Amino acid sequence: MMRMIKLAVPATALLLAACMPNPVRVIEPVSAEIRGASHVADVAVAVSPLAADTMERFEAKARENRAEAGLPPVPPGGLAARPSRDEYATLPFAQMMELVVEDVTREQGLQSGRPLRLEIEIDTLKTANAAMAILAASNDQLAGTVRVLDAASGERLGEFYVDVINSHSGLLGLAMRGGGIREELAQEFSLHIARQLRAGDRR
Repeated sequence: MMRMIKLAVPATALLLAACMPNPVRVIEPVSAEIRGASHVADVAVAVSPLAADTMERFEAKARENRAEAGLPPVPPGGLAARPSRDEYATLPFAQMMELVVEDVTREQGLQSGRPLRLEIEIDTLKTANAAMAILAASNDQLAGTVRVLDAASGERLGEFYVDVINSHSGLLGLAMRGGGIREELAQEFSLHIARQLRAGDRR
């Protein structure tokens, strides 16, 4: 019986993954002329009123992480110098997300060509609920709209919606996902941005 239960956990996870919709919904296709021929010069992240209430819990945790690390509070205008990745978990969400998007798009080869400005509006950020995970499954989720603009002229070059959902079944599934969930979701979200901007890659 125990063996059957153990086998059921990964089977359930696979079933959930198979049922997940495409994480990217294209609203306005990214201009073909900038695919693989652009780089992210500027990122602006805003939090929709839809996510404002739940976001405060994550912001409080980031402030707590920063205090525990012995770092001074982040000033309203952000840090003067670019922080190391070790500090990302101590930053307000918007500042952390902007840095992760820049890091990921560069790592994915978007380092030259037309400079772009990305305007990202987050409407969902949540982490899995332990009680729900025991009963069935629960999700970590980060979702929002990405608008692609020419960094100099403001010309609109595309728009898409990214919805990253990572399901976890049971307490074991929650334990295996580890910490840094906010940063991991930002990383995955950013990979979908890079795929929309790369030539021939729109997964």
